[in-house]
Amino acid sequence: MAVEALIIDDSPVARRIIRQHLEKIGCTIAGEAENACLGLKLFREHKPQVVTLDLIMPAVDGVDAAQAFDAMRRENPSAEIVIVSAVPFEKTRRVMADAGALAYITKPIRRLSFEEARMRLLRAFPELAAR
Repeated sequence: MAVEALIIDDSPVARRIIRQHLEKIGCTIAGEAENACLGLKLFREHKPQVVTLDLIMPAVDGVDAAQAFDAMRRENPSAEIVIVSAVPFEKTRRVMADAGALAYITKPIRRLSFEEARMRLLRAFPELAAR
């Protein structure tokens, strides 16, 4: 069974890099969104098992990344959310982990920065490792 992922990031370059990393471990990309409002809409339509969410994006139609994160956790607690952010602060990382984020990737995204998320995704979805 495919592990479907949704990428939510306002940077086209970041979306492309995240897509490459997720596809490399075996995820199928269900969709991409350039803002949290569209991301939440796609989350509700596709019901992906994995979401990558940029924390720092302009709010659209009153929906920012924090609100989208809370809604996704509430509506599908089993979805694994990987935070991607330019915010390098340990406090933000801890807050997101306590709220249920699977991993936290600091931008710019490099192979090494994605490694922790990759390992956690492989543990959460053993079928990815079987590829």
